[in-house]
Amino acid sequence: MLAFCLLVGAGAPPSAAFDLEKPIKDIRVEGNQRANTNTIRFYIRSKQGDKYSVKETRDDIRRIFNLGYFDDIRLEVEEMADGLALVYVVKEKPFIKSVTVKGNTEIPEKDMLVLINLKKGSFYQQHVVLKDIQRIKKKYLKKGFYFTEIATTSKDAGNNQVDVTYNVQEKQKVKIGRVIFRGNRFFADHKLLDQMESKGANFWTMFTDSGNYQKETLKTDVLRIEALYRDFGFIKARLEDPRVEVDRENAIILITIVIHEGDQYRVGEITAEGDSVHTAEEILAKVQLKKGEPFNQSEFRTSLFDITDLYSNDGYAFANALPDLNEHADTKVVDLHVKVDPGQMVYIGKMNFMGNTKTADNVIRREFRLVEGERFSGEKLNRSRQRVQNTGFFANVDIEQKSGREPGILDLDVNMNEKETGQIKAGLGYSSLENLMIQAQITENNLMGTGRSLSVGAESSTLRQDYYIEFMEPRFKDRDISLGFSIYSRQYDYISYTSKTKGGGFTFGRALGEYTSASLGYRLENVEVAINRSLITPGAFLQAQEGTRTTSSATLAVAKDTRDNTYNPTTGYRTNFAAQLAGGPLGGESDFYKLTLGGSRYYPLPFGFILMGHGEMKYAAPYGGQTLPIFEHLFLGGPTSLRGFNFSDVGPRDTNRESIGGDSSLLFNVEVSYNFTKTFEGVVFYDRGQVYGHEGDLTKTTSDRYDLSNMRHSVGWGLRLTTPMMPIWLAWGFKLDRQPDEGAMEFHFTMGRTF
Repeated sequence: MLAFCLLVGAGAPPSAAFDLEKPIKDIRVEGNQRANTNTIRFYIRSKQGDKYSVKETRDDIRRIFNLGYFDDIRLEVEEMADGLALVYVVKEKPFIKSVTVKGNTEIPEKDMLVLINLKKGSFYQQHVVLKDIQRIKKKYLKKGFYFTEIATTSKDAGNNQVDVTYNVQEKQKVKIGRVIFRGNRFFADHKLLDQMESKGANFWTMFTDSGNYQKETLKTDVLRIEALYRDFGFIKARLEDPRVEVDRENAIILITIVIHEGDQYRVGEITAEGDSVHTAEEILAKVQLKKGEPFNQSEFRTSLFDITDLYSNDGYAFANALPDLNEHADTKVVDLHVKVDPGQMVYIGKMNFMGNTKTADNVIRREFRLVEGERFSGEKLNRSRQRVQNTGFFANVDIEQKSGREPGILDLDVNMNEKETGQIKAGLGYSSLENLMIQAQITENNLMGTGRSLSVGAESSTLRQDYYIEFMEPRFKDRDISLGFSIYSRQYDYISYTSKTKGGGFTFGRALGEYTSASLGYRLENVEVAINRSLITPGAFLQAQEGTRTTSSATLAVAKDTRDNTYNPTTGYRTNFAAQLAGGPLGGESDFYKLTLGGSRYYPLPFGFILMGHGEMKYAAPYGGQTLPIFEHLFLGGPTSLRGFNFSDVGPRDTNRESIGGDSSLLFNVEVSYNFTKTFEGVVFYDRGQVYGHEGDLTKTTSDRYDLSNMRHSVGWGLRLTTPMMPIWLAWGFKLDRQPDEGAMEFHFTMGRTF
């Protein structure tokens, strides 16, 4: 039997002694120990019965080699009596027995192994090693180790196996030492540095990755600086590619940025071309720039968005604002002209709701301000998304616009991710005001997917005992009408007295507009006041309050709410007014009225911070010759009103120096908050408030209602962690007007834990 060899890629023809016309009778693979024979044969295109082909066998060898499993492949051809045998002889690469890393201190080994694609139980491949080294170096570059060296060693482990070690030499860490600007005349260096993330090292960079040089970050910094110049009229400003130099001796990086500012251009004539949808005047009203002021690219871009929104609200969903800037180099003026391509009028086609496995479609549809067949409106679409989100049933709401069944039709795919809306709680809680609390509660805010809410609960602490059933139908028959009722039994234990209330009531509400609503409620209560004579000797005022009374009252309330998110607002406001009347034509034994006026405003600040301002004013008074019942008195203090104080620190007190509340109150809160996560929020605050009255000891207040000069105030900070399982509220409030018999601060801590 004769045989010959073909080297990889050689493609040499066999000896003339072979009869090449004989068919291939056998194909074998030899030399493989770990690589699967069937896998190799899959890449061999030569077939039994075919004639021998140099090109085909050469391609076979190339395909097998590309598997990356072999160091060498050769083809042996054997002549048989009735044909040829092709034998592919392979020499496998070493198999990896282990992969280890040495010399790394800045990056943990587990993180290093994630970066390494050369794995135990695979074939050793040099190109994979080289990519691993580059990947590791890139990771070190982000941490400022620019001179890191990485080498690999392979140790024979027998049986054609190797142990591979990645040896790391981290060397010295390098930070950005200085950023140098050249050519800037209009902006000072510090103003340009404010736009950059690539900044020189300082004290804090020793503990963080800030101050590290990253090429992509520097590219973004250049774009930010160019945008800054264009917002101040330098429309031809240009930055050269930054020059980056590494000072190995001092282990710092020097960045030099050369700026060509050009001339500052001001706004000249501003014109627009009207059309059948909007006049030129209506379009120009959306342009924020004014003639004579420096051209501002960001404001002009925002104006173009506002113009397309203007058309979008009229049904032109794909309107395109086409700006034309005409620069005059001699006068350094740029004229602006805007033309709009409205596109085609668009109507709403099908609205498809997806992801609402529990919530019924009508619960979502009734929140939409668009209906099928209606002309498209971007404003109504955004408001619809906001309203669905504000139901509290969904973690997120995304609306995708898709072409409909015919031109001019737009289908809406509403994708939602439902949240858990039901809770069963039974556990212990703690409050700095009420001490230990025992809770048991069943709540469902989306009862059977209908949007209705039902809550049954019991809470007990050293201060109060509370039992209740509450139900609310927010959209009666899918209309903007709400109905609700409640039944409750409450007991509040103050040091001077104890009040026990049993009652119930109902509410009827109706929307008066997109953001305004009104409600009318009624409640009937039986209230018993008992003086704690074992602890105090009551004065004349407290003695007059003792006994049992029936209170029949109605409350009319009006509210306007433009907040972008009910549960986590970042912009908008909420105002409310409520008037309560008890007794008189409603019957009962208590004749009084209460007025409440309040409002909150939210402002987004840079870097994700939110500013909130809140104010509330209350007034209560009896009529018909009666006195205001003590259980209707007003109080302030605690984690939800005047932080840093408890209710006994604010307002009138009795002869035993215990708080009895007042007939009017004023409260102001200012907060700056930041959401670290969706459930974790940090807050700093300033609170100012007072309770005014006529009865009792007024040394901590006055009978002059709403006296702004006589108010208590505090500052502090807090944390809010809200989860379905364990809501936690913590606040540290520090009195700014501490009085002799008071502590310097109040720590408000409320925690609920379920078993």
